[in-house]
Amino acid sequence: MLESSLSELDFSDQCWVDAGEDLADFAATEPFNSGFLTTSAQQGAGSSAGMVANHQAAMELMGTWNVGVIASLTPDEEPLPDLRWFPFPAVEGGAGDPTAIMGGVDGYACSSTAPAELCAEFLNFFMSEERQEAYADAFETIPVNEKAQDVITQEALLPQVEANNDAAYSQVWLDTSLGQNIGNALNVAVVDMLAGKGDAQGIVNAMTAAAAKE
Repeated sequence: MLESSLSELDFSDQCWVDAGEDLADFAATEPFNSGFLTTSAQQGAGSSAGMVANHQAAMELMGTWNVGVIASLTPDEEPLPDLRWFPFPAVEGGAGDPTAIMGGVDGYACSSTAPAELCAEFLNFFMSEERQEAYADAFETIPVNEKAQDVITQEALLPQVEANNDAAYSQVWLDTSLGQNIGNALNVAVVDMLAGKGDAQGIVNAMTAAAAKE
């Protein structure tokens, strides 16, 4: 259903409203910090990552890069020894593959004026096993080159490596998949609902209205 909704820009299936209502029910338990709508993600001790780093928050929903970010925000700027990871809990009645992951894609490019042989040489150097091991060690993260994964020792990263390697597929962030107009409509409507200014149906209505302009 997700694939067809994204390709056809049709959000009429009940699953979209159900997802919004599940989020509203979760938010009603007041699980977030005071002022969470204006809390930055990874900038300083007062950010969501900073609060985890300083034991002011129990957990946050974030990507694999956050292990290194949290390490940079602890008082001694060292990896948080009690940091752990667990997959997003399954939703009752969900039809998706439980091994699927959600994430984004980064990349590297060379200038159009760069000599082709030098560009390829640099990228091959950067992606080599040795360089990827150094990158993973320096930033406390997962290297792209699977041959470099043996350098990972952090307990918070090891299960993430396994989940990444065993994933049935990776779904790009929904707002990115939907494109700027619909993605922004989704984001704004979700924030409005969390601020008490909207509901699940309002999220779907906003996305549908944005899709009509495509």
